[in-house]
Amino acid sequence: MTSSEELQISDVSVLSAAGVGLDALRERLREPAAAGTAPGGEPSAADADHYVGLPGRVAAVPDFKITDYVPRKGTKNLDRTTALGLAASTLLKRDLSARADISDASWESTGIAMGTVVGSLRSSVDLDVDIIEGKGIDLINPAVFPNTTMNCCASQIAIWHRLRGPNSTLANGTVSALSALRYAARLIRCGHARRMLVGGVEELSPHTAWGTRLKKDVQESVVIGEGAAMVALEPAGPDAPPALATVTACEVMFAPQRTQAGYAEALRRAVARALEPCAAAGVDVRLILPGAVGTVLEQSEESALEQFDVERVDVRTAVGECGGALGAMQLAAAVALGRPGTGILITGIDDSGAVAAAVLTIGGRS
Repeated sequence: MTSSEELQISDVSVLSAAGVGLDALRERLREPAAAGTAPGGEPSAADADHYVGLPGRVAAVPDFKITDYVPRKGTKNLDRTTALGLAASTLLKRDLSARADISDASWESTGIAMGTVVGSLRSSVDLDVDIIEGKGIDLINPAVFPNTTMNCCASQIAIWHRLRGPNSTLANGTVSALSALRYAARLIRCGHARRMLVGGVEELSPHTAWGTRLKKDVQESVVIGEGAAMVALEPAGPDAPPALATVTACEVMFAPQRTQAGYAEALRRAVARALEPCAAAGVDVRLILPGAVGTVLEQSEESALEQFDVERVDVRTAVGECGGALGAMQLAAAVALGRPGTGILITGIDDSGAVAAAVLTIGGRS
């Protein structure tokens, strides 16, 4: 295909503090009191003491067990990040496999692009502590070492589902999933994959929760959450299945000056570039899903979006602060809330300097 041909989102899966599936996410996003209540389930009892004294609230995916999604064999040493991503990919593949146009052979040209901040921070810290203060390097369980690598989740998804296309993990802060979307689109357009499973994942752990609170980039009113969301990205066209949405544009840029004005200007440029193909296609943006609400960068994002007088929905407050999974939650939210034929603008800013803007044109089914 060529760089001008459109790509579509054919299916979506999501596990968030709101629950499992688009219906749970849609209900949470539409709750008028979403900003004043805490979504999600409680963290594990084993971690309860580690959250004592933590400002604000934390929220896990309710009643999550990986064995509800895949057979028990082989799950013993999976970290939570990998388990969440594997569950999301399993739901996605089940839906895709029900299509008549997908054969077993087609999975060999299906790839993965996952966004995350650092992978499983807990796995890395626990392994270091075990080596330094515990068993030592010679007696640690070698089966847990893969969990410390950032690409563990994407690799395990490929192994479990026998996907042989490109396998990649992108770490670009809170815009990681949007970076993964842009990267996956390029892989398809360059002929490296027929289909890409694209998303983001982040686990809840005391390590991430305390790190987020101590950094003070996110307001205490926003819960610390977790989750995973994935979309199936493939070429649009007469032979393609009905589209949930078309990826009209996706731009990822960098703010050379990491100041409020610098972030705003960089995002403004990203939004302007994302809107160029919208004008040519006659797509009208009717909804904005901003990614910096409830953070120290909220003002920068508001400044970049001041030209728009349309409805806005705050995804972060609805599902909690979920790091590299935020962009994927925004993609899922766009599909959950969008009306057919309308454009939805998704934006994000990370304090590393990365900014992103994407426009989805909602398709004919939801």
